[in-house]
Amino acid sequence: MKGDKPRYPEPNLSYLRLLSDDTGVIQHALYGVPNRPTGYTTDDNARALLVAIQEYERTGCRQALADAANYLAFLYHALTPDNYFHNLMSYDRRWIDARGSEDSHGRALWAAGYVAGSAAPPEIRRAARQVFEDAVPWARSLRSLRAIAFSMMGVAYYSRQWPESPVIAGLPERLSIQLLAAYQRHRSDEWRWFENALTYSNGMLPHALLRGYELTGNEQCRDVAREALEFLTEILVVDGVLQPIGCHGWYARGGTRAWFDQQPVDVMGMVLLYLTAARIFQDERYQELATLSLDWFFGRNALGQVMVNPETGACYDGLTPEGVNGNQGAESQTAYLLAHLAMVRAGLAPS
Repeated sequence: MKGDKPRYPEPNLSYLRLLSDDTGVIQHALYGVPNRPTGYTTDDNARALLVAIQEYERTGCRQALADAANYLAFLYHALTPDNYFHNLMSYDRRWIDARGSEDSHGRALWAAGYVAGSAAPPEIRRAARQVFEDAVPWARSLRSLRAIAFSMMGVAYYSRQWPESPVIAGLPERLSIQLLAAYQRHRSDEWRWFENALTYSNGMLPHALLRGYELTGNEQCRDVAREALEFLTEILVVDGVLQPIGCHGWYARGGTRAWFDQQPVDVMGMVLLYLTAARIFQDERYQELATLSLDWFFGRNALGQVMVNPETGACYDGLTPEGVNGNQGAESQTAYLLAHLAMVRAGLAPS
């Protein structure tokens, strides 16, 4: 299976809708059944919003647009009085955190910024713009590199419509400088990376620098991004198969790499990174690597296990040493769909 070219189905949002109710998408699943006691997160609803609006852009489906409005309503409700996002909501609709993580704030900015600059109807775009503009000032004080990267994505998409908006003035430069500074602090000839460990959503860091290059014209962003993505590729592509860093131990500099569990959200980050690199560098090799990454979901992985249920379109939660994790929660589902939809837009998967 590892050497075969998988055949892709059409993206299917039916299982994501099964996980969702009139509040938003439920965080976890018991196998293929929504696990309601786990409640909801801004993280998941942000990714679900991206999926739904991209499906609407792809097909014009009114149900996808209604789904997007529901997920966007969750993000709007998640804003605290000082416009920082909550992350954790119980099933009975109570916020159970004072405020969310920096990462969840960045993911919400990514989603709101995308919708604000999207092909959605004006009323949806206006609502997303308000959410983004209310919350984006916090991006200037973020310290988490991934939160910075997610925020850069939101700024990039928002700027498609409002490049001169004062709410983002100087922000691409600020976020780029933070990423570049982290890279210079940690880089060596043997370790060309932003931190002293490879952990989660690694592809989003060089991806954000590529977006920063497009927004600022700073060629250092482009050059560092390419060096980092090549380093990441050297580590993750093993014998022609994408092998994301395992979440049980990660990969500390000078330490032993964890091979499992491999997570769909990390594969999504690599698909998005390679597609943007292919566009910026006009290099077909990156298209091939994007295809290799999507193939992870369809059996071209360390164990030859298909990660997408062919009957429901649901994605399993991870690849363990024993095989697939049979649960099918919101993070894995939205990560898979975002990767698949990105490949469709790039013309590398059937629409």
